[in-house]
Amino acid sequence: MSNLPIDELRQDDDFERNPVGTYWTPPIPVGIHELNPSVRSAVSNAGGRSESIDQFEIYLAHAFDMETCAPVGTFVVSTPVAGGQAYGIYSEAGEVHVKEAMWFAFDGDTDYAFRDLYNRVREAGYLA
Repeated sequence: MSNLPIDELRQDDDFERNPVGTYWTPPIPVGIHELNPSVRSAVSNAGGRSESIDQFEIYLAHAFDMETCAPVGTFVVSTPVAGGQAYGIYSEAGEVHVKEAMWFAFDGDTDYAFRDLYNRVREAGYLA
């Protein structure tokens, strides 16, 4: 992952201006027991939809506003080992803000999965 802003492509003059947009940390693989209890519960409940949680790999990334450096939230993406549909959870300060996991197509690229979750969270109105 390139750690570029989610909202825009990097420009040649980026060092001459104040960055704006959202920055995310590189996604890291995590075990289900490493997650905050409320996030763990949301991930477990979503994974129980029709597949076993063991059939998913879980990744976590944090997002920050580039202008203020304020945390935007935590994004957890569970990707299927065999491909197909992934799901994601958005939380802020350990509290899950989405009513249920957001499911979306997964093509095998974890970075794109985080981008898709971020876009869905914004479209749902959880982020400005």
